[in-house]
Amino acid sequence: MSKKRTKAEIGKVNPFLYSIFYRVLKPRYTRKYNIKYDNAIVKDIKGPAIVVATHTCDEDHILSGLTLYPVRPTYIVSQHLIHEKANAKLLKMMHVITKKMFSADVSTIRNIMRAKNENAVLVIFPEGRLSCYGHTLPVTDGTAELIKKLGVNLYIWKAEGAYLTFPKWREKGDTRKGQINASVKLLLSAEEVAQKGVDEIREITANAILHDDELAMEGVEYRGKHMALGVDKILFKCPKCLQENTITSEGDHIRCSCGLDATLDKYYRLHDAPFSRINEWFEWQQNSIDIDNETLSTKVRIGTCKEDGFMDLDAGTGEIYMDKDVFKLSGTVHGESIDFTVKTENIGAFPITPGSHIDIYHEGKLFTMCPEPIGKVSVKWVCFVDKFNEMRKKKKEI
Repeated sequence: MSKKRTKAEIGKVNPFLYSIFYRVLKPRYTRKYNIKYDNAIVKDIKGPAIVVATHTCDEDHILSGLTLYPVRPTYIVSQHLIHEKANAKLLKMMHVITKKMFSADVSTIRNIMRAKNENAVLVIFPEGRLSCYGHTLPVTDGTAELIKKLGVNLYIWKAEGAYLTFPKWREKGDTRKGQINASVKLLLSAEEVAQKGVDEIREITANAILHDDELAMEGVEYRGKHMALGVDKILFKCPKCLQENTITSEGDHIRCSCGLDATLDKYYRLHDAPFSRINEWFEWQQNSIDIDNETLSTKVRIGTCKEDGFMDLDAGTGEIYMDKDVFKLSGTVHGESIDFTVKTENIGAFPITPGSHIDIYHEGKLFTMCPEPIGKVSVKWVCFVDKFNEMRKKKKEI
């Protein structure tokens, strides 16, 4: 009996090990990235509780952990992370709960309820994925229902300036030092969660995580060697000639073959461009997509898990296609044919590694799709689905 019960437990990271992580990382991160913490409330946080967190950089798990210490949080993370050898051992040590992004996953809910019964402080990123342009994304369906079901104190964690320090499109190791304001606040008490309806909880949560890093940290200098390098992974359309996939970036410059030569300064302001901020450029190109008439297609290199459970990014090749009605993938994976179609309305979003690939789950299995020969075209697929879902939402509200 005891073995079965132990196996079912989620558990928490070893407190001694966690304190070592904290003592090593806290001074390093705080000094290097000029982090200010507003976390006086942490002393009052007791499990079970839930923390909704903004997700604008790939260091959010570390930044939130430093803010919440000595609380040993239970993170809900994307399942794809545990399929990478570099992460698997550490994530198991952290006793994370995995979630298949934008895919029905009953086991995740079951594990969340187990963690609640173990008095865990759960940390979730309700956008469901990492934003690639420094503006938070819509809260995923089911988040408010989960908060209502848990019925515990609800907190909000933010790290203003985190995206500007660690933009998702940057080249590896190319961080910038400016300022990060990390904070945790009580959003709703358990009693307030019990009194409010799901719709009201959804609105409160959405408003709490809504964040634009460029606006929040306007006027703060971020020092880096190559401010614009890599931004062409998310900027696919030129605002001057309106051509796509002609943008390049180097140093502080963003250029197009048509002659456009914009610069990005250390305050993240654009010069010699029709936009003053990267976010304006990104949202313009997304809004310019004609959902009703455009179609997307490209050859891809396909990745999926091997028998050992770890990702094989060269599992096969194929083609993908998408319009307002369907998404299709066809090709060969591990020597076997693959061919499936998904309604576009059933794709919540495409998680992305800018400049590389997008992901999708089909029948519980993860597939990564790296467009060839230009991986950076993947961002338009992300924008297409996001624009499509935005239009659907507006139609429902009418």
